[in-house]
Amino acid sequence: MAGIELAQADFALLMAPPRVTAALPGIGGRIRARPEDFSVREVPSYGADGTADSHLLLTLRKRLLTTEDAIREVARGCGIPRSEFGVAGLKDRNAVTEQQISAPATAAAALAAFRHPQIELGPAEPHSHKLRRGHLRANLFELTIRALAAPIDTAEDRLRAKLAALEAAGGLDNLYGAQRFGAEGRNIHRGLSLLAEGARRRRKADFLVSAGQSALFNLYVLERRERGLTRTVLEGDVLKKVGSGGLFVCSDPALDQERFDAGEIELTGPIFGGKMKAPPTGTPSAELESAILDRVGLARSALSALGKKVPGTRRPCQLFPGELRFQRAPTVELASQGEPPHIPSLLPEGLRVDFRLPSGSYATQLTHEIQGPTDDVSLAP
Repeated sequence: MAGIELAQADFALLMAPPRVTAALPGIGGRIRARPEDFSVREVPSYGADGTADSHLLLTLRKRLLTTEDAIREVARGCGIPRSEFGVAGLKDRNAVTEQQISAPATAAAALAAFRHPQIELGPAEPHSHKLRRGHLRANLFELTIRALAAPIDTAEDRLRAKLAALEAAGGLDNLYGAQRFGAEGRNIHRGLSLLAEGARRRRKADFLVSAGQSALFNLYVLERRERGLTRTVLEGDVLKKVGSGGLFVCSDPALDQERFDAGEIELTGPIFGGKMKAPPTGTPSAELESAILDRVGLARSALSALGKKVPGTRRPCQLFPGELRFQRAPTVELASQGEPPHIPSLLPEGLRVDFRLPSGSYATQLTHEIQGPTDDVSLAP
């Protein structure tokens, strides 16, 4: 299929990337022991603008539903086609999440009357346009890790050491989570093959192409780490200004290294596509990106043929979670009714970690670092 050859070692690398903090013991434990232990709140890009005759903005709070399932329930309950609703991002199912949605102004009365045991809707305010994917600033997480692999005092010490090591390393690798690649990573090869074939535009194909792009980005970031280049600016690197978000190509590595070390700019990696800003041919940065494509047998000409269908973009290679803090989480006794049968009636104490991530970054990359490695066998996603 289009000559794509993903080595088994690379597949394993994508599904279980090595930890930056692997030399330190983790806290082990379980996340998502109950939905409330994985809480996500969206930070919108904007609020309602007060235009009364077209759309509405409101918050949707859900429990044990995907975003799509929740929107379909609201659409069905209001008698409005699903296509009339807009969302900025997709939120986890096994969680309690809050996000902004948009609805047509004609749905105001139906939204006010809507009731569902797993969904709460906030007040609807008039707005001028439909909410689009990506129209959010960040996500705020409150994650509780229970059944720790060490006594609570030791777990706290381990967590502090992990966070200090990540800070010393410049942050967390901004990898896509394994969930991006589908069950057992089945979408990786299919996505890479679609990129090679021209990514014919179908709704399902879009999702698969995104999986292929994400896999290539992860391989790139991990290759930079393997070569000791995570914090090194190369000639040709596409850099991002932290203040304005503008992209530019590095022509003076010494000068840009100083700016990088000062936190003024950040390295970006490739989300390959037909219109992606790429390093100039012949530079060390271009050679590194080409090495990733060669690794999977994907030709540059195939990417060029994608054109505007799959334009591509750049993504920061590292980040550090903002507003990061942690505290002890007490034992919780659950009521028997309404809980899935696999949840025990008594959940042990744990550690709650609160943090902020930009849109598109994965909380599970942080939990992957702080939970392991450990000899505890109860690690759970």
